[in-house]
Amino acid sequence: MLENIKALLQNTQLQQQVKAAANLAAASELITTAGAQKGYSFTPESVAGAIGKLMLGDRELSEADLLSVAGGAMPACCPVVRTADSKRGCGG
Repeated sequence: MLENIKALLQNTQLQQQVKAAANLAAASELITTAGAQKGYSFTPESVAGAIGKLMLGDRELSEADLLSVAGGAMPACCPVVRTADSKRGCGG
């Protein structure tokens, strides 16, 4: 499937449309539609997964990557240790 997507993206018009897409879902829909016109049967979900693989390559996610995706990253404004008399939270 990756090879088919790469072949589709050789079309400069499709490339421009994908680059101009508002988000990954819109880009996946464009590629899915272009693929259907060439006889491929992609789903938008499978295209989104393939695009993710193309972007990440064989790179494994680090612990920091996983924490930031899971919401575990702590903004710099928040102290790690709060005292009992600390009444202000992050940003205020």
